[in-house]
Amino acid sequence: MSQMEAVSGDTTIAHATAYATVVEALAGGEAPLGAQWLRAVALELERLANHVGDLGALANDVAFLPTAAACGKIRGDFLNLTAMLCGNRFGRGLVRPGGTGWDLEPERAKRLRAMLDVSLADAEEAIGWLWDAASVRARFENVGVVFQSQAAEIGLVGPAARACGLVRDVRYDHPAGWHRFAQAPVVVWPGGDIFARARVRSLEIQRSGAFVREQILAAPDAENGGLAAGPEPNRLAVALVEGWRGEVCHVALTDARGRFRRYKITDPSFHNWSGMALAMRGTAISDFPICNKSFNLSYCGFDL
Repeated sequence: MSQMEAVSGDTTIAHATAYATVVEALAGGEAPLGAQWLRAVALELERLANHVGDLGALANDVAFLPTAAACGKIRGDFLNLTAMLCGNRFGRGLVRPGGTGWDLEPERAKRLRAMLDVSLADAEEAIGWLWDAASVRARFENVGVVFQSQAAEIGLVGPAARACGLVRDVRYDHPAGWHRFAQAPVVVWPGGDIFARARVRSLEIQRSGAFVREQILAAPDAENGGLAAGPEPNRLAVALVEGWRGEVCHVALTDARGRFRRYKITDPSFHNWSGMALAMRGTAISDFPICNKSFNLSYCGFDL
């Protein structure tokens, strides 16, 4: 399990959830609803932390220091909320095949929501400074453009695709787990430039925050769960999870003894590096840092 959590360290929960889902499917079962709920909450907390961090990094790359400094601190606040769930800021140890390693009892859920409200308010204020700065918009708008037709042709996923006007979100297209009962709204923004990619992140912070606040108030009975049996022989399973960068895909095939015969992982960065290359065509080399940060792809995720 620790290997799956380290596939791409800032996407621990998404990859761990995909792995757990594959193992559960191979065993002919699924996690209890309480565990599916907690996984969904943790996934959105992971999204919140990384989107806030990316917006701060974009602000830093255009020397807009108020948002850069504030978002660095707020990213840490969101990571601390994940630590409230399982004792680890990146979510290690939270997800396991058959359920979760931790529960979220009502008293801790109440404290988590109170801290979440503060962090969301802080994020809204800091990101508002970014949009109010004409100098920032001048650097973001019409820079690093990927056209919608290009995005569709090369198969962009996640915020990079949605910033080109494509409705691509596993939570909407292939809802699984808790998202069968509570879908997170899909954020789409046309344009395909750095501004669009930043704007999608900003709106997803609002939507993910609202989703977590709502879900914490409607928690099902807590259940850790567990698998009654291991993977069955000669079976194939596919799991899709919408990580904060986009679609995370795990595929497993078992042999005659029920052991893994093949296991393939596709991180969203594998799909999106070509988008980064297209965004840089005809663009000044001085714009590379903000183009790069607007995608913020994973090197290890691409190299799988």
